[in-house]
Amino acid sequence: MLSVIVPAHNEAPVLSNTLAFIVAQLASEDELIVVADTCGDNSAEIASTFTPRVYCEQLGSAALARNVGANKANNPILVFVDADTQCADNYFSAIKAAVLRGTDYGCAPLLSDSGHWLGNRVAKGINQFNQRHGTFGGNCFVKKRLFTQLSGFNGALKKGEDTDLGERLGELGACFGWLDDSHIVHNERKFKEHGYFRYYSKLWLESALWQLCPSWYQRFVGIKS
Repeated sequence: MLSVIVPAHNEAPVLSNTLAFIVAQLASEDELIVVADTCGDNSAEIASTFTPRVYCEQLGSAALARNVGANKANNPILVFVDADTQCADNYFSAIKAAVLRGTDYGCAPLLSDSGHWLGNRVAKGINQFNQRHGTFGGNCFVKKRLFTQLSGFNGALKKGEDTDLGERLGELGACFGWLDDSHIVHNERKFKEHGYFRYYSKLWLESALWQLCPSWYQRFVGIKS
């Protein structure tokens, strides 16, 4: 039923933990696909110990890597999981239950992996944004039929391609699902590298720009030069 797609760019330090957790949860009818994109490490070799469905590409884009994985998928539900993400024990079963209830696409609440107060604030802000706008980040699920209809993620965007897809699904009239009985835990290494306050402020400003003036967001933040 599920095709779980993991884009990986030089993710060797974290990939084993993520894939091991995924494999332990998948049913026999599910599949795991890893797209190793422009890797200079052994991400592909690590991935091949968990699944035979490993594809090495030179794309330089998470959006394009996800699209490649979706094109290789055999199942009707696409689940995108970032390479540094830990899912709740019931994450995949919660997705299946939501789809059986009529949900077309959606995501689960994001939890902070550090417990840092700003990490918690970032997670809360992202969750509120996703619920309010019926959209998601890189960790999400969507029916393949709708994904194909919309031509997947917009590879022309340097960031925000996940939010953009969620918005387009909403405009299509697809049914959004919020998995409040599950969660995902995202690695906060970017926050640690750039500083929690600085990174949170940047996210907040970009979110405000996206909501107040989408054309400016696309021009100054989203579109590749």
